[in-house]
Amino acid sequence: MSIITIARGSYSRGKEVAEKVAVALGYQCISREVLLEASELFNVPEIKPVRAIHDSPSTLDRLSYGKEKYVAYIRAALLRHIQRDNVVYHGLAGHFFSGEFLMS
Repeated sequence: MSIITIARGSYSRGKEVAEKVAVALGYQCISREVLLEASELFNVPEIKPVRAIHDSPSTLDRLSYGKEKYVAYIRAALLRHIQRDNVVYHGLAGHFFSGEFLMS
């Protein structure tokens, strides 16, 4: 299973690099569609998983495990893509998720 994650900052051309790497290797290039898929699969607004990664959990989230739930949604959607093999991911917390899969 080959997974390449590209961490990028704003205006760093990370998307362009990821797309060129994917084309050169014949891999699938994925990014935001993972969030959209998580949103659709689990019937939640797209902003909820995004906030789970970006923001600190609220008191209510800590009591209800809200953050963990949305992170699990992203993980499930990303895993669906990774199972297809040969993926370049440039998106939200890719290093976090792909490292987690490799350790499992």
